[in-house]
Amino acid sequence: MSFKELDQSTDVTTQLSVVNEIIPLTGTFFSGSPNSYVKNYINITSGSAVSGGFFETVYDGSPTSISSSALVDVAFGFSSASLNAGFSETFLSDEKQRIYREMAQLLLGDTGALFSFNSTTANEVFFVLLKRRIFKDEIKKGNVSIIVQLSGGVGDTLLLSDTGATSTFTIGPAGDEASLFSGSIEVGKVYYNAGIVALTSGTFSKGAGGEEIYWSGSLAAGSMHHVVISGNLDNIVDGFRNRINQFNFQNQTNLHSTIYFCRALNADFNYSTNPTFVDAEGRIIPTSGSDNQTRTYVTTVGLYDINDNLLAVAKTSEPIKKSPDNEIIFRVKLSY
Repeated sequence: MSFKELDQSTDVTTQLSVVNEIIPLTGTFFSGSPNSYVKNYINITSGSAVSGGFFETVYDGSPTSISSSALVDVAFGFSSASLNAGFSETFLSDEKQRIYREMAQLLLGDTGALFSFNSTTANEVFFVLLKRRIFKDEIKKGNVSIIVQLSGGVGDTLLLSDTGATSTFTIGPAGDEASLFSGSIEVGKVYYNAGIVALTSGTFSKGAGGEEIYWSGSLAAGSMHHVVISGNLDNIVDGFRNRINQFNFQNQTNLHSTIYFCRALNADFNYSTNPTFVDAEGRIIPTSGSDNQTRTYVTTVGLYDINDNLLAVAKTSEPIKKSPDNEIIFRVKLSY
């Protein structure tokens, strides 16, 4: 066995490659009622199921089935600066504000920060939190599209997308982020590394006067404004879910690799420490040929740390001849 130290400047390099997968989430999942595709929770503050939990989880099947997997969490929150916080009849105001502050801490880096879309403060925001198992390392930029149903009309929809995000994204407390547009109007943001989409409640209005749309769903009734004030979080989220016709994106898996160029020059690795390599008098035995030239056959390359601890082993597909008249470069790639 022989050793040779790698030159970090010339013998080691890194590489990043990505794998993407198209993920289409149809309205079938989002429009499901609790126990079909959707799971809701008991309110942890009041301990009451009537009060509604802080979020709902959308599954690809019945939440009670062991073969089902969670896809997304959906939540809503408003800030203390929201007009809704000032109404005495607002139901579960504290819980709605807690959601807003939690998302502000996660995505903006400060519980007191306010979301802003289209240069306007967004005091009421819906959040779609993708599960790690479906968005992997991050959401691919420039491939998010959401179709929102504004009313019962067949063509009365909005297309939301992160057009241009590959070149316009910025880096915030939660990592890469870019705007989500309805036409040319920013209505939210996509937080790619966190796997979260935030939408202003203003997305769900129509017409020049900003007429509010009416929610659908088994638990929500009336205008969005009415439900935000008088409904619990389940009521609000149910209405939101039932307005999503399609949610398309591509996930991204980042494959990091380190490549080691293990160079065997003409004078390197031509001998073996195996005792059978020498005769009874300690003379080196040529392995073949009549020129008295030693030869080895490489089958394994080992990578060691500075303390000579073996870290990784690479095997060649077949023995490779090494002698003083040739040189070999072994390219060893470690991916993680």
